[in-house]
Amino acid sequence: MNRQRLIQLAAVLGLVNLAGCSLLVDFTQCESDLDCPATAACISSICEEGGRLSITDHVVVDTTWTADKVYVLENLTMIVPPATLTIEPGTIILGRRNTGLVALAGARLVAEGTRDNPIVFTSDKPVGQRLAGDWAGIAMVGRATVNRKPFNLRIITDQYDTAVGGTDDSWDCGRLKYVRIEFGGSEVDGQKALKGLTVAGCGSKTKIEYVQTHLSDDDGIGVFGGTVDFRYIVSTRARDDAFDFDTGWRGTGQFLAIQQDLLGQEGLEIENLAEDPLAQPQTIARIYNYTMIGANKEGDRQAAVYFKNGGQGYLSHGLITGYKSAAIYVEGKEAADHVGASLINVQNTLFYDVGPSGTDYFGLVDGGDDTYTGFSDYTYFENADFNNVFGNDPGLVKPFDLENPGWIPNPKYTTGREIDPPPEGFDPTAVYRGAFSPSATPWTEGWTSYPLN
Repeated sequence: MNRQRLIQLAAVLGLVNLAGCSLLVDFTQCESDLDCPATAACISSICEEGGRLSITDHVVVDTTWTADKVYVLENLTMIVPPATLTIEPGTIILGRRNTGLVALAGARLVAEGTRDNPIVFTSDKPVGQRLAGDWAGIAMVGRATVNRKPFNLRIITDQYDTAVGGTDDSWDCGRLKYVRIEFGGSEVDGQKALKGLTVAGCGSKTKIEYVQTHLSDDDGIGVFGGTVDFRYIVSTRARDDAFDFDTGWRGTGQFLAIQQDLLGQEGLEIENLAEDPLAQPQTIARIYNYTMIGANKEGDRQAAVYFKNGGQGYLSHGLITGYKSAAIYVEGKEAADHVGASLINVQNTLFYDVGPSGTDYFGLVDGGDDTYTGFSDYTYFENADFNNVFGNDPGLVKPFDLENPGWIPNPKYTTGREIDPPPEGFDPTAVYRGAFSPSATPWTEGWTSYPLN
């Protein structure tokens, strides 16, 4: 805390006269809000009176939340069209049980932090007492095409329109950048309505990059339809899927990093629609440069990539390790047919220490038979033309460290002239397997965090 900042704080609190030469009085230093009076917040290591602001009403006009206050969600807060909620870099938002923040279709959420000052959504409980599911999470809703009609997020209200989807695949739901979302995934009104981050019916003008979800009690990130793209996204220790793409999503993803919790399910769940697996538009996931780290525990029953209910996908430039059930699992006739039609593929990916023996890369997650899964010939993914690598150690340092995972691989098996650059629409310089360059500082540096509680 520098002298100028202390003087400014003192002036705000009326403790010093800037025009005179009064001595600066003592300030209450703090590490968290618990060190401060009930009406104060710990901001920049100083207790600031009036620093906590309870949010009890919906956002119905353009509003800005600033970093000089800590915002506490007291209810499920909705951003109501045509309002835009703008959140400044460094702002902290606390969620109480069953609360969340939802930008309805026609409203926008613009939360753009910086590497040094990320925006943090987290539990209102003290450090050391926080758990997955302490609050619900964030949702952005739009009018891009989805294949489930009618569709909403199980949010019960007669006051506002909570419907998802429409016909505008360029729909702008807002922007997220350098944002952390921690300890979300709780129920709302008795329903599992929100993931850590829920993106529903958002189109190509929506910008989501440098976002981390951590310890969600549901999916880390749930994507329902639309055409929104994702860049530089981290999902750590979700209690369900790290990413769940479904309901007709047709966007792209590049630089996706996953660390699984032992209680988690799939890394990437790619599905179309449970009640109609061939519904249009179909989910087509196009993902480059991904790192997936499983729980690395025998019997974890986790699949790294799970195609189901007619989901399609093309994945390339990946690194998968530590999944003790399967690297790839294809379930259902429709998804199996997609493999046969080359509508599901995984290429340029390194598989290491996967399956019950560490080498059973494509085992059955549930131990079911071929009739149930609809697909059995996993040697398809071993085709030499796909340039996949099996059994070579990527050289990650402490990848299973839950407090500080090592993301950077050794270049020996993750680079090479045989790897083509990603195509147009992706960063073509990422000519390596995994979400991180072996020769650069990880893009997670400075803004991500992995608290245990």
